[in-house]
Amino acid sequence: MKALLVILSALLLPCAELRSAPRLNILIFTSDDMNFDSSGVCGGPIKDLTPNLDRLAAEGLRFEHAYSTVAVCQPVRQIIQTGLYPHRSGAMGFFPVKPEVRTLNQQLHDAGYRISMFGKNNHHQPAEKFCVDVAEDKISRHPTQLAEATRKFLKMAREEGRPFFHNVNCYDPHRPFIGINGTNDLAGGERPSRWIKTDEITQVPAFLEDLPAIRRELAGYYTNVRRLDDALGAVLKVLKEEGFADNTLVMVYAGDHGMSFPFAKSNDYENSSRGALIIRWPGVTKPGVVDSNHLVSTLDFAPTLLEAAGLPPLSGIDGRSFLPAVKGETMPGWDRVFTFYNAAFGNRWLPMRCVRTKDRSYIWNAWSDGQRQYQTENMAGLTWKAMLAAAATNAAIKGRTEFYLHRVPEEFYDLTNDRCERKNLIGEPARQTEIEAMRRGLLVLMRRTGDPFAEAFAHRDNKDLIPEVLKKLTQEYGAKPAARGATTE
Repeated sequence: MKALLVILSALLLPCAELRSAPRLNILIFTSDDMNFDSSGVCGGPIKDLTPNLDRLAAEGLRFEHAYSTVAVCQPVRQIIQTGLYPHRSGAMGFFPVKPEVRTLNQQLHDAGYRISMFGKNNHHQPAEKFCVDVAEDKISRHPTQLAEATRKFLKMAREEGRPFFHNVNCYDPHRPFIGINGTNDLAGGERPSRWIKTDEITQVPAFLEDLPAIRRELAGYYTNVRRLDDALGAVLKVLKEEGFADNTLVMVYAGDHGMSFPFAKSNDYENSSRGALIIRWPGVTKPGVVDSNHLVSTLDFAPTLLEAAGLPPLSGIDGRSFLPAVKGETMPGWDRVFTFYNAAFGNRWLPMRCVRTKDRSYIWNAWSDGQRQYQTENMAGLTWKAMLAAAATNAAIKGRTEFYLHRVPEEFYDLTNDRCERKNLIGEPARQTEIEAMRRGLLVLMRRTGDPFAEAFAHRDNKDLIPEVLKKLTQEYGAKPAARGATTE
């Protein structure tokens, strides 16, 4: 009997150790509508604009090539949670995920995690799938309030003896921009620690035009970026003060997609989809490392975090874990990403598909028929109006605005010398071999994942197919997105 007890104890000991072992804490911090190159560490044009984000990058690992699968708010956040392409999860626009879809939060909840969601709450639908213990949606433009709420959340997790998943989603630098309506205009939030003036805008992003009104709007945008950095610093300070800095994986994604300007957010361009991804995991990531080898995407966040936490993966998903890359290993086959766009807010369908490598991009604009005009939230404010006004006397800007409104069915760019995708090479004879290869790769992905536009893409010369698909999708997603919980792009 004694020998049997010894054997049983030996067998049960690993299970007991597993139950008692401290679980990994996770903090994911996202910005809203922030271009990948707005921060100092990513080459931003404003000196000392983002000291907290820059410091975090110096302490952890930064991915040079990280991309949002869909460049608009609700779909990309639901993709982060599900690891599924939008046509597989139901996140085709501002719609809830399908009933059978399981989320990252559900997996963490079942493992005993205490879960928060500070900001962008209405962009996670239906709410019951996200298992949130503590929700705050009106403080994410208020760094001081974010710090107080974070401290309260961390203390509750400690008292309960539970690991935590702290999900902080700042609304900055989403519109409205600070100062556009005067010196007292704080755009619904706390006063930032620094106010960017128009004369500090010495460099306009190359996908935009250099016009006075655009510089003024950029000053507001970068002031919002500063407040976003204030919020990050406030949250990280509390994490350290409460004693959790050394046992918490911190993931910062800035931003969930590109800035809310023409040719960025709500498109499939480089400046639509690329984000700044930083991971600090004490004891795992090495300080100040930059990964320029792997192309990762929001599709891959959930499987990576779950593997890092030692938890079961979500079954049947499209995303893959890039945990080996987080640990400094090289992974073959991470040389391209696929990005999508489907419905804008208000159930406006503008379907686009893209396959992207480090230095090439191929975009299919399914909606472009020579007649239909593009219209989304990124055309609000000063910039688009300034471009239209300048177009009246400037032929080059006129061509740029006309292209933006109507596009062409296909675009192909060599990003080697055209990072902002201004010269469409789709008709270049010397490029046809590589263009066709990218078309084939996109079609394989679309068919494999059941994209409703797959056959319309395969038979692009048949102009009747796209209207048929759009009719079916409009019927399937017939309820207006606003009625399903979303509030804004």
